[in-house]
Amino acid sequence: MTTASSNTPDIGSGIDASAAMRFLLLAARLLLEYNMRSELLRRKLLHAAHHLGVEVLVFVSYRGVTLFSPQGRQFHAQAPELRINVAVSTRVNRVIDDLCERRIDLPAAIAALESVERTAGRHNRWLLALIFGVAAAALARLLHADWGAVAVSGVSSGLGLLARQALAKRHVVLFALPFTAALIGSLLGGLVIRLGWTETPGFCLMVPALMLVPGPHLINGMYDMIENHMQTGISRLGLATGILVGAALGVFLGGWLTLGMSTVAAVPAADAQLTLLTDVLLAGLAACGFGAFYNEPWRVLWVSVLCGMVGHGIRYVAMEHGIAQEIATLFACLAIGGMANVAVDRLRVPFAAVAFAGAVPMMPGVFIYQGIAGAMQIAREGSHADAALLAGTFACFFKAVFIVGAMGLGLLIGARMAGLLRRPRPSDSSQSDTVCRKI
Repeated sequence: MTTASSNTPDIGSGIDASAAMRFLLLAARLLLEYNMRSELLRRKLLHAAHHLGVEVLVFVSYRGVTLFSPQGRQFHAQAPELRINVAVSTRVNRVIDDLCERRIDLPAAIAALESVERTAGRHNRWLLALIFGVAAAALARLLHADWGAVAVSGVSSGLGLLARQALAKRHVVLFALPFTAALIGSLLGGLVIRLGWTETPGFCLMVPALMLVPGPHLINGMYDMIENHMQTGISRLGLATGILVGAALGVFLGGWLTLGMSTVAAVPAADAQLTLLTDVLLAGLAACGFGAFYNEPWRVLWVSVLCGMVGHGIRYVAMEHGIAQEIATLFACLAIGGMANVAVDRLRVPFAAVAFAGAVPMMPGVFIYQGIAGAMQIAREGSHADAALLAGTFACFFKAVFIVGAMGLGLLIGARMAGLLRRPRPSDSSQSDTVCRKI
């Protein structure tokens, strides 16, 4: 490991290479584990290394970051899994910025990173379960569920969150968490359906599963692929797919235990018509629940709420004027992506968590559920399945894919457009590129 060259800035002559490398490895592991996208992580580490007078080449893989020195030495940081915790991500970014802007010295920065996971605050689990349940109820109402489905969606989602937290403390298999939460939701929803307490039965099974959608992994996976980090992009999308499959299996099992092999319709309630005001307020509640689940600090949570309200309001107005749902969703997510990008720049929070929390009320839950229900019926009937059933199932899946694609592209393009309008920071480009050219 080499020390700084004569034309490389340093924070002081007393800095040794081993302490600098320890800081870089700690920062690399925390940034990766708490879900920073690959290109931004690489640039952040290069900027910190440049400030410390250390020349390195950064290679980001799915759960690891490797630092290469010009002399051929390798230093590796390993993340046990990819988590979402905005409070930790924000503090790690702040420590790196404080060090690079000479507000703290290297020993204090190392100590701060070593303790950040213990000292970063977490929302009270019972309060979080309540907020998450209210968010699920708001999402159900946005989808035009009746009050019975709204109530059971809120209760089952809150209980599912508590179950996920309990399992996470015991370090069980990752995909067991969404499976268990979806199972709880489908069991309670199936019981409510059997008792006849709802006239929109499909939403009882659908909404708790929608609350498990791994949006930040999907967004970061798409971002990585756009920025040509194919290995990490495909891996993140694979992780998101595994979580979705785990949730789907939980819904299937719970539905089979309570309803047998029958499927239930996801037909909106006739009395669930929404105005622009109620639409915007419900979207804000849903975004608040996801933001709280991602452990956004209270000073940051309002950003996701505002993004959700503005985005869903734009989509509501667009669809009221006859614009197709896919295009209306694209317009809404362009606005959310731009707003979230500004918040990321000013508050040093992770884009994927903030943006998806705002966009989640636009998930095409009805089409996803109808597609899965149709696929289950096709699996039962086999070669005797009706052609109309096949066409309807594929139509629902394609509609869901196009809407989800519009969400992802809208968020990313909106963020890029907002980034072009603001003046780039030295940490984003110039200093990192200088270090890259030296290596």
